Amino acid sequence: MGRSVEFKLGLFVVAVSLAFAFLVITFGEIPLFKEKTKDYLVYFDDVAGLSKGAEVRVSGVRAGEVKEITLEEGKVKVVFSVYEKIKLYRDAEASIGTLGLMGDKYLAVKPGSPSAGELPPGGVIRRVSVVSDTDRLVAELTKTAAEFGKVARNLKEILAENRESVRRTLYSLSVLTETLQELAVENKENLNRALDNLTALTETLRKDLPVLMANLNRLLRDVDAVVAENRKEVREIAYNLAVITEELRRELPSLVTNLEELSANLNAIVKGNREEIERSIAGFRQTTENLAVASRKLSLILARLERGEGTLGKLLTDEELYESVTKGVKSFSKVGEVVERTHLYIGMRGELYREGDSKGVLTVKLEPDDRKYYLLEVVGDSRGRVYREEYLDGRELVRKEFKPEFTLQYARNFKLKGRTLTLRGGLKESTGGVGADLHLGPGRYLFADLWDFGRKDRPQDDNLKPNLQVGIHWHLTKTFFVRFGGDDLLNDNLRGFFGGAGFLFRDDDLKYLLGGVGVPLP
Repeated sequence: MGRSVEFKLGLFVVAVSLAFAFLVITFGEIPLFKEKTKDYLVYFDDVAGLSKGAEVRVSGVRAGEVKEITLEEGKVKVVFSVYEKIKLYRDAEASIGTLGLMGDKYLAVKPGSPSAGELPPGGVIRRVSVVSDTDRLVAELTKTAAEFGKVARNLKEILAENRESVRRTLYSLSVLTETLQELAVENKENLNRALDNLTALTETLRKDLPVLMANLNRLLRDVDAVVAENRKEVREIAYNLAVITEELRRELPSLVTNLEELSANLNAIVKGNREEIERSIAGFRQTTENLAVASRKLSLILARLERGEGTLGKLLTDEELYESVTKGVKSFSKVGEVVERTHLYIGMRGELYREGDSKGVLTVKLEPDDRKYYLLEVVGDSRGRVYREEYLDGRELVRKEFKPEFTLQYARNFKLKGRTLTLRGGLKESTGGVGADLHLGPGRYLFADLWDFGRKDRPQDDNLKPNLQVGIHWHLTKTFFVRFGGDDLLNDNLRGFFGGAGFLFRDDDLKYLLGGVGVPLP
């Protein structure tokens, strides 16, 4: 009876041990003590041999396993679990890893950044990186080995074809080596002295070179600072020196020849006109005496002016008259200042419009300062200006005249958020008009002009709107410019494109000529 109980107890222990061993072998751990997990999804184009039950490693640490691998719409869907305490974020990244060169595959996961927010369980990892598997690596190594084989065969063929040349080269190298050895033996003492000198030089450089380099760096920094501060002046000086050198090279021979001729001529003149020169010196002496007499007379005149005698004396002593003259002089001085600072621009341009029409424009621009300017243009338009004539019998005749048209506008500049906006108003091609320019940078601006209100230049069209022209003006050089844009934009049947080019020169000399002939300047 006792044996029966012991046998049953032993049989129970063996059965429990076998069940425990089966659980350990099948699941790798005891299911009762497993940590809680949460599932995630990721899609790959190719999992490279990853299998169900493979490890999942988060930042290299084992953190779960692959639960399911299925094909879904051309992609490989991988469902995997990680321990519940491990957090994955929305910018997490997944890839296929290999344990060793030929080892098993595992799913590698980078958890991402907490700032991206936590990825909820069941979420999909969007970021996937592809890692080359062993098969691809072996294929690449095979291709590389084949290429090395080709290189070896080519090298062998080259050596076979040039065997004699290689032998001669090796023989020449051998002879050269022997010659160098003999030279080294014969000049051993000289070589030793040279090495000693080189050693001494190296030691001197080792001591003095840091100080020299420091001074040189300081000098370079100072020179660089000076050049940076005076870059424009240095360029101008270099350019002027180049111009002067070229002028001297070209003109110096003729200048020396002229000086030699002048010296010879002066010497001949002095010898041939000694008596005239002596008389001129005597005359100069007499002139000096006359100047002394004139100086005494001038002193008498100044004394009379101080006493208020004569017209000039009254001018100097009469305060009211003096103030009037002073005001007049100041007024002329102000006018002179305005003329001095006013810039005058002369320009001309041509513009081509739809249906072959064109315009020629002569421009005069007066700019007293950077706040305003005055614009005068004479326009020749191939389209002419249309007008109507009505006869007594009721007939109406439409005529076209070709006369110059005039633009006379006042422009004012305004600062607008770091840019310059110019507003213009006045006459535009002999009709009322307004305009605006928005400056985009040096030499380029957008422009818009609106003119010809109540227009009657096309009798066959009723209710025409004013002419609106919008475009861009661009200086390609300091004087040459192009301009293009849209014309007559408010009228559908007349809307078109125009383009043109011209020149604009600054000519301050003409400004003084206009002032000299009585043309008023602002």
